[in-house]
Amino acid sequence: MLPILKYIMLACFAYVAIRIIAPYLVLLMRFMFNEPFKWDKYVEKPRLVFYAIGLLNMQLGFNAILDHPGRFATFYLVAGCFLFLGGIFMTQVTWTKRFKKVFIPKIKEKLKSSRNFNISISEAQLGKLYDNMIRYDMVVMDKTSKDNFIKCFLKNWDEHDAKIHLRLKNPACKEFYELFKLTFPKNDLQLIDFIKNSDLLRREDGRRYNYNTVRNALTRNRVSKRNEELEAVFTPFS
Repeated sequence: MLPILKYIMLACFAYVAIRIIAPYLVLLMRFMFNEPFKWDKYVEKPRLVFYAIGLLNMQLGFNAILDHPGRFATFYLVAGCFLFLGGIFMTQVTWTKRFKKVFIPKIKEKLKSSRNFNISISEAQLGKLYDNMIRYDMVVMDKTSKDNFIKCFLKNWDEHDAKIHLRLKNPACKEFYELFKLTFPKNDLQLIDFIKNSDLLRREDGRRYNYNTVRNALTRNRVSKRNEELEAVFTPFS
């Protein structure tokens, strides 16, 4: 049975290889003869990733079936077939309309979620927070507009060049973060993203906050010197 299975798998390899190579040969021929062609990076790049993973799974499955130890023959046969068929599926699913219209947008959205503050808060609430902070002189208004303040919190970090300039020293900055988390508990805002990874927060002089310094702030005193003002900023949201 194994020799027949081997030939079937080799035929599958040939089918997959032809299916993968043929479209790119057409593109290559058009390129060589100066004919117009379209390379859609939005689709082709993810497609190449699926090809690589799919072909690797097919190779692993092929080896598992043909080079299995006699003692675990059944296990290696089942596992090999699963890997091989899974590899074929991954190489072929990229040609469906669903891959382009549904799967790729979902993957891109998942990847983008790690490049923002990942918070759930309305623009109206952020606008009110900005106004409260301006009232207590916590934001450098000349360097941080309300639109930029909202943009920094809600947009992906690489989609804009806005910054938030705060008139808060390290302990007050740490307390602002803690009060934000306490006031809006459904959010997943992390201190390392807020201070370090995003590169959006600035001191009054334009310099970056030091993450380790802010993280270790409030160790002696549990509140900052601006505690009462900060609490007044967040009280309207309670």
